Formats: sequence, C-alpha cells, structure tokens
Amino acid sequence: MNASDPRLEALQRYADGTATREDVAQVERAILEDAEFRQLAVEYLHLDSAMEEFAVLGDALPVVKPWPRLHWALAAAAAVAIMGLSLWQWWPAKASGPGLEVEVLQLVEARVAGSNAGLRAHDRPLLHTLELRGGEAQLRLPSQVKLTVSGPAELRFIDAMHAQVLRGKVTVDCSAGGRGFVLDTPVTRVVDVSTEFGVDARADGATDVLVIKGRVDLVDPQKSGQAAPLEQGEAVRVNATQAMARIVNITGGLQPGEWSTQPPPESCNIVSVSDNFGASEGYHFYRIVPGGLRPGVAVYSNRPHVWQAADGQSFPTALLNADVVQTFFGELRHPSYAIEITVARPVELFVLMPRRGIAQAWLTENFTRTGEEVLLDELGTATHAPPHLHFDVWKRIVPQAGKITLGPGNRDANGNPTGMYGLAARALSPP
Repeated sequence: MNASDPRLEALQRYADGTATREDVAQVERAILEDAEFRQLAVEYLHLDSAMEEFAVLGDALPVVKPWPRLHWALAAAAAVAIMGLSLWQWWPAKASGPGLEVEVLQLVEARVAGSNAGLRAHDRPLLHTLELRGGEAQLRLPSQVKLTVSGPAELRFIDAMHAQVLRGKVTVDCSAGGRGFVLDTPVTRVVDVSTEFGVDARADGATDVLVIKGRVDLVDPQKSGQAAPLEQGEAVRVNATQAMARIVNITGGLQPGEWSTQPPPESCNIVSVSDNFGASEGYHFYRIVPGGLRPGVAVYSNRPHVWQAADGQSFPTALLNADVVQTFFGELRHPSYAIEITVARPVELFVLMPRRGIAQAWLTENFTRTGEEVLLDELGTATHAPPHLHFDVWKRIVPQAGKITLGPGNRDANGNPTGMYGLAARALSPP
C-alpha cells in the first residue's frame, strides 16, 4: 500500500480521536471495500491501543504522534503477518472524543446501568455506551435516527450514523433522516436503505434481523463489498458463519419496540404459522399480533394496507380484538402451496378472503361464509389503484388444539391469484 495514501492519514486521525465525520466515513468505506486496507487498519488500531496501554502500565514516556507514515504502515503490515486478527472482532471498539449527544425521548420502566443510571426523559447526555438492564429507552441521534432499545441490551455509539449493539434488541427508525445508518452486531453489519428495521443480538451469538419498512443490506464483515438485501416483511437469523435462516414467525404489537422472534404468549390462541413456499418466496415472515385485529391494523407484513369496516357498516364484532396473523403479499402462483396454522385451544378460526376470484375447495368445504365483510384500504398505492377491496369473512369451528392446513387464495378464470388472505382466531366460548 502506498504510504502517502490519504486514507492512512484519516485512519491515524481516527486512532488519535481527532477524526472528522468525513474521516470516519472515508475509513469505513475503505474498510468495507479494500481487503488490504481492512487488515492494515485493524492491526494498526490494535497496535496503537496496545502501545498506549504499555505506556501507562510501564510509566514510560508518552507515545509521540503522528508516527512517520512509512514507519507505522510497515509496523502495521508486520503486525498483520504476526497477529492475524479479525477487524470485526474489534473495530470500532475504541471510544474517542467526548461522546455522542443523544436525546432521550422516552424511558419506559428503564433500568439504566453504570454512569448513565440517572438518565431522564428529555435529557441530552454525551454517550459512548448505553447499558439497559430492563425496560425500554427511546433515543434520537443528531442524524434524526430514532432508536428504541429494549433491555437487557448494551449499545455503543460510534457517531451519528453508526452504532454497535453488543447484545439485546434495538429497533431503528430512519424515516426522518439518517438514510445509510449502520448498525453493527457481533456477527453482521446492517446498513439501512430506507425507513425501519429491528435487530436482536442474541445470547447464543446469532443475530436476528427483520425489516419493518423499506430495505436493509446485510454486509458480511469477512467479504468486502458483499451485501445481501433484505426487504420489508423479511426476517433472518445470521450465525457466526454468516449462514442466514428464515425466521417464519414474528410476535408483534402496535408500538415500534413491540416485536419479538420468541413465540406468542400463552394467552394467544395462535401458536405459529408456517408454509411450504420454499426459497423462491424469499425470507418473508408472518406477524402474529395477540388481540390485535381492529380497524386500521396492517393486513400484510410487507405492504402498507390496513383493515377497515365496510362502507356504512360496523367492523364485525366477532373479529374485534381477535388474535390476527399479518400474512404477506406475493405472487404465490404455485397451485399447491399450503399454510399451516397451529392453535393453542378450541377456536373460531377466520379466513378473510378477497371477494374477487373463485374460492378454492379447501375453503368452501371446511369454512362457512358468515355474510360479513371487511375492506382492505390500499394506503400509499398508485392513483390508478382502487381505494379499497372487499374481503369476505369465512369461519370454521376448530374443536381442539392442533394444526389446520389452509390452501391457496382465490383464483381467476385463468388460474392466476387474486390476492392473499388474512387469518384471525378467537377462543371458542364454552357452550
């Protein structure tokens, strides 16, 4: 590497704690795109940190900076051969400067540990790290990125566009700004492309990532420049080898931090939902929302459509506050696809099916049309789209806990799908 490379000067300023935002962006970009620079950078930073510690412990003369560029570049290159360390295991662990000014928007039963234990709503502290032992903290960064941290969790702030979650769950909202925000976890890097996503750095070392709105890119820290896109309504679990597995079920709520990759609570009538769609449909998830069905609630996990009452009618009483499954909208042209829903107890199981198209045998033979209807409002669609679509309510009595298999949605005369259906359940009242 050329010793006069300006990226090396930016790296040195980063190590000194004098880097500008442009320096940080330049170093980050070089580390992601240039394998040679990445290795040199991590070893230089390791060497820099070790020399500072040695100077303190040994009461030696302070290290004079900057080193001549050629000398430290050669020393770092030698360290690469000797140490063989991974960038992702360390960088950027070193806190520099006074910290990042963070606005505390809200604290909900938050138990903040360490020197930040006295945090209050509307404070603007300078933070390097935040350790939350329980509850929830909603923060806003100078970039207007909003973070909802759900304890137990530990978060490190690198700058206004970059943070690192060491453990726990964080929901990131970039809708007001901060496009391109970076969130590191122990095994992957999540780069925001638009809007809102969630990350859970699990105790077993894996990381769960889901996209609530928009899109993110998952960057493999060991392979410069390689990124896997993840779209709205998709969720994966990433392990230490960078293998990605689909997360099929998300337990959801109505607030930003109310999501979990854990099973629904025991009080929920729906235990899980699965399918036979295969890899061709991507990493889409089903969101199970206990007691969540009501007007204005999302229909799909990957579209901005909501349920509403039919024109001039009330929302069906049987559906109000029922446990609901937000399915996902896709082509789903395979004629034999199936969805399997597991219920925890005897229930009334509802299928909300688009009125258009021809109902399939699995529906007409096992469910009864109630005569009620709901509307799907297509929010944020093109102007040529209809303002809403009619869905019929179908019901089936399921007398015991277990699994129920459902088939494809309605088809038109040519066998093409006419839209994905919704699911809901409520406990069967005793006779």
